[in-house]
Amino acid sequence: MNKAVLKAAAIALTIGMASAAHAQTKIKAGIESSPGSLIYDVMVFFKKDLEARLPGEVEVEIVPGGQLGKDVDVMNGLKLGTHQMTIACSPVQSVEPTLGIFEAPFLITTRDEAKKIVFGPIGDKIMANLTAKGIVGLSLTELGFRQITNNVRPIKTPEDLKGLRIRIPNTPFRKTIFEALGANPTPIAFGETYAALRQGVVDGEENPLPSIYGAKFNEVQKYITIANYLFTPCTMMASPTYFDAWPKKVQDAVKASAKAAAEYSFTRGAELDEKYVVEMKKTSEVGEIDAASFTPVMRPLWDEIGKKVGPDLMQEVITTVSK
Repeated sequence: MNKAVLKAAAIALTIGMASAAHAQTKIKAGIESSPGSLIYDVMVFFKKDLEARLPGEVEVEIVPGGQLGKDVDVMNGLKLGTHQMTIACSPVQSVEPTLGIFEAPFLITTRDEAKKIVFGPIGDKIMANLTAKGIVGLSLTELGFRQITNNVRPIKTPEDLKGLRIRIPNTPFRKTIFEALGANPTPIAFGETYAALRQGVVDGEENPLPSIYGAKFNEVQKYITIANYLFTPCTMMASPTYFDAWPKKVQDAVKASAKAAAEYSFTRGAELDEKYVVEMKKTSEVGEIDAASFTPVMRPLWDEIGKKVGPDLMQEVITTVSK
């Protein structure tokens, strides 16, 4: 092979390499959660899984701790095309109210029941609804079963919650639950909750154990109550502005990795629950509610939630869970 041919081949190779580098899809995912939380772990899994599916073609950057904005701000950014991707939890209800099905207290009580909803036709409907509203729904993941913490007293029965100022996410359904229990629910952004607890702005809060431990709420809360009264999902989402511009194989890989990350979230969530109960006993008094005493107060709320999310959808959830 003469020098001219070699030179031409080298130039072609260089151009090809430059083109490949230029064609690489870079995805920036802004999340409000921080390292150590389940949500962060799920995003790391997603990143590794997606980059393994398309080696050298996709790069995922995770920006944690709300550096790109709070959950609501980032979700608005997905619609506007100023943000690419995120995973958020309760605040997604402000965009897709049918996620309120997960606000029915003591309806979904096991991970197997949650999986029937998340990975079944109901979960598919919710993702389709979200996509129709200008945000690409990719998958529902686990945040976990919600527990209650406070600095006043152990929680065993509904009476113990009366008068307590409990931080809640900004969702109307959660407000209804705690008002029915006689508490004073106070919406506060997740990132501002630690300071609110430490300063006594609120007496307590409610979150899954991985979120409580990851945010160090247990360090400023005397009592941790295992309630398992709600299962909370998170939603992995993308901006249609970016998603629609990605190559088809990247879109397909993103969907596949999002589903894989959702499956991982359930396994990891169970592991963390077991681990954090042990850890929290080092800083706080850990107890359990008397679930039977809550049933008469909570069961009527299923109908109230059904009126808001749709009676047919609510009945489909109840039927699916009971199978």
